[in-house]
Amino acid sequence: MEVSQQGIRRLRSGNTTRRVVCASLAAALLSLTALIMSSSSSASATTKAPKAATINLWLAGLFATATPGTPYRQWIDSQTSRFEKAYPGSKVNVTLLPANNDQFSAALEAAFASGHVPDVMLLYSGGYTTPYISKLTPLNSYVNASAGMYNSISAWDLSCANLNCQGGKANIYGVPLDFVSYGVFYNKAMFRKAGIASPPATFSELLTDCTKLKKTGVIPIAYGDRDGYSTDNWVTWMYGSYMSPGDIAKVNAGTLPYTSPKLVKPLQQLIALRTNKCVNADASTHENADANNYVLSKKAAMVQMYPAVVSQFEKALGSNLGIFPIPTSGNGPLAGKVVGNSDHNFVIPSGAKNPALAFDYIKLATDTTAGKQLLSILGDPPLNRAAAASGGKDPIIRFFLNEAANPAMPLLDSVIPVKIALYYYKELQAAFAGRTSPLAAMQAVQTSAHSLNP
Repeated sequence: MEVSQQGIRRLRSGNTTRRVVCASLAAALLSLTALIMSSSSSASATTKAPKAATINLWLAGLFATATPGTPYRQWIDSQTSRFEKAYPGSKVNVTLLPANNDQFSAALEAAFASGHVPDVMLLYSGGYTTPYISKLTPLNSYVNASAGMYNSISAWDLSCANLNCQGGKANIYGVPLDFVSYGVFYNKAMFRKAGIASPPATFSELLTDCTKLKKTGVIPIAYGDRDGYSTDNWVTWMYGSYMSPGDIAKVNAGTLPYTSPKLVKPLQQLIALRTNKCVNADASTHENADANNYVLSKKAAMVQMYPAVVSQFEKALGSNLGIFPIPTSGNGPLAGKVVGNSDHNFVIPSGAKNPALAFDYIKLATDTTAGKQLLSILGDPPLNRAAAASGGKDPIIRFFLNEAANPAMPLLDSVIPVKIALYYYKELQAAFAGRTSPLAAMQAVQTSAHSLNP
């Protein structure tokens, strides 16, 4: 580099002042360098990859049905493959918990009591997670160390203490994966044959359409209520037509009784599906998902179901598959609004052998790639915001993504503690089957709620 003589003279004439400035700059640079090195060392310690190990993953909820060859297993296998590539030498062992909620709850309690727990579990969120928080690892430090993670995912509340994450300040016990709500899948060809021009918007219209469909020789609505799940899925949505904002929290807190007309009237109305012979005669002997077979085999025109069956239904019905919101049954302030919440969340038991590696698995399984695969493989709305925003043009998938974007209230059985939910399902099943009245069923739940959750 060439420097002019005039420039050299200028440098010399100001040498005293510049020495002071340079000394100050040098000191500042040394301090900054030390700070950067310290921060780099701290970040390195925080983000350092855990040692390779085998992590044990237990699957509950709908993912308990992730047997080889199913879409659920395809999604799990994809995340496992991604994880094992990202963490060479690490492996993931998958165990399916019972799909039946009674059996799952018993298995989980036995595992916690014995201390034989996995590294990570995928459970239903809310009331299926919060009863176990004393046995779970708080995840705040992991989430906070993962830049942007909290804001990249929506619907955290049902994964936190008191079902309120307070913007990430409350104790976090799970990382939400997907959204659950319901819609009525229907066969457009069967509707056309019955002379039904458009899906029903109200419950009375639904009953009228049932009569038209029966005349064509098909089952109007497929229903599987052996365990009370079909009745629960319908009625917990119908509560939205009767309740006000915050009412579900009041039920959970015990300040709004189960015997309130807001819970009894929707159940009384729903039972009209049985008394009007809108559902298959053997509804009380079939498990919830069994109802799908009536639609897939084109014996039934409708079924109320969650989003994770989209790919299966589209394959069977093609362009004849349609979907519509559960018809409005009441005229409360939330009538016509969406009822739904986070469905599953990943948790780490406090006795996990490899918690850091387990959380790395959780981060991967809730990232944008995993979320896009939830959509493409299952049609299941991810709670990863970027993945949800890329939802595409499929109208059935868009239906559920739109529901996930603006729920007005959560599903009751996602909020109440699991032991109450299990009892509640049984009473709902008895009411729909005609073995007890809706009021008597809700009185039984009200009477037992305190002893089930002291």
